[in-house]
Amino acid sequence: MKKTAVAATLLSSSIVFHSSACELHAGMGNMQFGFQHPMMQQHLAAAKEPLISLNIDRKHEVTKLEASAVPLRFTIPSNYKEVSVDVMASDGVTLLSPQRFALVSAKGEQAISFQAKEEGTHELVLKVYALKKNVPVTYTRKVKILAS
Repeated sequence: MKKTAVAATLLSSSIVFHSSACELHAGMGNMQFGFQHPMMQQHLAAAKEPLISLNIDRKHEVTKLEASAVPLRFTIPSNYKEVSVDVMASDGVTLLSPQRFALVSAKGEQAISFQAKEEGTHELVLKVYALKKNVPVTYTRKVKILAS
C-alpha cells in the first residue's frame, strides 16, 4: 500500500512539474529557450531601417557683422529620396548661402553661411524634407547664434 502511494505521489508530481514549465522554456524540449523568451524574440523583431543622420552645432558664437558658417554633416540612407533643406534665419541674421538647397550625395557636409547684423541671441532653423518610400518626412534642427 505504501509503495503504491509513493509511486502515485511521484507520478503525479512529475506530471505537474512537466506541465508547469514557464513560458520562457516551454515547447522547445530539453529546457531550451521557448518562443516567448527574450533571446528568441530578438530573432522575430522587424529589422529597423536606418534614419537620416544630421549633425550640426547646437550653439555657434560669432562676431557681429562678420561672415561665418556652420557645417551641416549628413548621411542619407538609400531608402530616402528627394532630400532638400530649407534654412530660416531669425531677425538680426542674414543668410549668405542659399535659403533652399538639395542634398544629392549620400554622405557629406554642407556649409551654411550667415552674418549676424545685431548683437544678441539669434537662431537658424533647418527643415529637412525627404521622401521615405514615397511618404514625406520632415526633420528639424536648430542652431543658436550668439553674436557679440
